[in-house]
Amino acid sequence: MIENIKLINHSSLYLNCNKNVRILSDPWYDGFAFDGGWSLLYHNELSSIENLLNNTDYIYISHEHPDHFSISFFKKFSKLIKEKKIKIFFQKTSDKRVEKFLSEKLNLKVIILENFKTIEINGQKITLISCGSIDTSLIVETENCYHINLNDCDFIDKELKRIKKFLKNKKKIIIYLQFSYATHRSGEKWLKKAAEFKLKNLVNVYNIFNADLLIPFASFIYFSNSENFHLNKHMNNVEITSKFLTLNRINHCVLNPELDEINIEKLINNEEERIKITKSSSNFWDYKFKNIKPKNEINNFYEISEETKTDFLKRIKNQNSLSLLFFIRLISFKYFFGDIVFHLKDTNEIYKINFFRITKVENFLMKEIDIEMLSKRFFFLLKYPYGIETLSVNGCFLEKKKNSFEKMIRSLGFISLNQTNNGITISSIFKRNIVNKIFSTFLRLKLKNS
Repeated sequence: MIENIKLINHSSLYLNCNKNVRILSDPWYDGFAFDGGWSLLYHNELSSIENLLNNTDYIYISHEHPDHFSISFFKKFSKLIKEKKIKIFFQKTSDKRVEKFLSEKLNLKVIILENFKTIEINGQKITLISCGSIDTSLIVETENCYHINLNDCDFIDKELKRIKKFLKNKKKIIIYLQFSYATHRSGEKWLKKAAEFKLKNLVNVYNIFNADLLIPFASFIYFSNSENFHLNKHMNNVEITSKFLTLNRINHCVLNPELDEINIEKLINNEEERIKITKSSSNFWDYKFKNIKPKNEINNFYEISEETKTDFLKRIKNQNSLSLLFFIRLISFKYFFGDIVFHLKDTNEIYKINFFRITKVENFLMKEIDIEMLSKRFFFLLKYPYGIETLSVNGCFLEKKKNSFEKMIRSLGFISLNQTNNGITISSIFKRNIVNKIFSTFLRLKLKNS
């Protein structure tokens, strides 16, 4: 039986199980992501994408983040996807936002996968595993292997062990996992710790699953804006990652998009081949990373209208319990859900913001400012439900005080839950995935070790 893999780009893998089950994951092949904050290290040729889709049966979208769910990709190739009758795997969500966009606007066929519920397609078993409020992983069980696409899921050990128990059959286990940090971290010390954490996490996940092969991926991007370019300084490259994994005796192989499909059995059983491919990929990716340059955007002033502020506060009110937020704010002495002050450096405006009020401050002291950014970033933060998450990922801002980033997340980070119709409510405390997500987020913020 054919069982080949190929890296297309960043988080995009191509798994060829047989002629009827060929799965492409997370296609993002050009343009920027996260409000102009990210760019790809490599851009695929149009002809290669068309050829790829001509030989694809299913597309798996792990989650809604723009480096995994590229709207421009689906708009550009919707006609070809329909012609080839390619079906799309996506998770069950309460808002059905992605599902409706694909099925109603683009007329594409979407298969909704539910957490830990296996479907079988032409002899291959497909299982989606939810992580937190937005992320998912995908397990493809073939005749010989478990292919576990964890992309950038941050499962805790307890959750990983649960997934391991789910693998009932004695088959080879291949793990596909992110290998470098991909969000803002305050200062060089935290960036170094975040990079180290990602490497240690590779080893930890590999050992929990007692895996046969690890394929690091989902980190072939860079912070591409002049506002966030400094965040690239301590990112793990392929050489660093491979050396660390070798030292820890982890069977691994790093791929690159210029390689043809590779037989998975060959990778598992042939150490020399793995070393050869990883060295080639190191030369490929590390050369590109060494030659990155920041892209300077033309800055346009953005007006923060009353409508924008009202809509922001209305979304919070509709999806969270304000009384619960006030209660937590009170008993924590504003440690949680407190006030945060933003300075818009291009318009020289000051805004104090919390979950119930946005106030423009006329008279202020510079020492009162927590975060400094362009007006376009602040507008994005208010305008879109994913604004706070985008900002925390792209890092296009300046902390004016120690721990200002942590303070911003403690104040407004809960809004990221609202993207999936979750929030700070009484019912949410009974949702294990939500509680785990909140707990792990605050723990990492406090420890500053990941």
